[in-house]
Amino acid sequence: MEERIQRDIVAIIPSYEQSFGNCTRLILFEGEEIIKTTAKTFIKNLCKYYHLDYKASNKYFGNLLSVRSNLPLVFSRQLIYIQLKTREPIGKDDGAMGHFKIQGIKKIIERDGKTFIRMKNNRELSLLCSKNTAEKQLRQGRLIMELLSKNDRIRIKEDLEYYNLDDGPAMKSDIARLYMKLDDIISKI
Repeated sequence: MEERIQRDIVAIIPSYEQSFGNCTRLILFEGEEIIKTTAKTFIKNLCKYYHLDYKASNKYFGNLLSVRSNLPLVFSRQLIYIQLKTREPIGKDDGAMGHFKIQGIKKIIERDGKTFIRMKNNRELSLLCSKNTAEKQLRQGRLIMELLSKNDRIRIKEDLEYYNLDDGPAMKSDIARLYMKLDDIISKI
C-alpha cells in the first residue's frame, strides 16, 4: 500500500476487467495500475493507512457542507478526493463512483453531450454525470480545502497571541500547550 501511495494516485476508478472482474484502476501521475481489489476495499485500506474514520469524516464534512451523499474524501488539507460517477454498476455491490484528487484535476470538459475530466497529466477520463454536477463536487472539495487552510491559520494566530500577552510563570496548562505544539510539529516532519 505504501509504495502505491508514494507514486501519487490522481484517481481511483472502479473498473470491470476481463481477467479480474470487478477491480480498481489507479490512475497515477505517471501511468496506470490495475489492482484486483474493489474500489470500495481500496478506499477502506487507504483510510486505514491514513488512520481515518470514514463514517466520522463523512458526518463532519457532511454537516459542514450541508450535504448527505458523494462527499469529498478528506485525508488532509493537501490530500482531498472528490467523488464522480464513472460507470454503471452491473452487480448489487459494485461501485459506480470514482475518486479524483483535487490537486490532480486540470479542468472539467463537456464534449458532444458527454462529460470528461482532464487531469494535470493530460489524461482525459469519461464521467457519467453532468458538467454542472462535476463542477459542484469540485467546488465542494475546494471549499473544504480552503476551510482547512483558514482553520490552521486561525489556530496558529491564537497560539502566538496567547504567549505574547502574558509573561508570567509557566503553569501546567502552558506546559501542556507546549507539549501539544511540539507534538504537532513532530507529526508534520
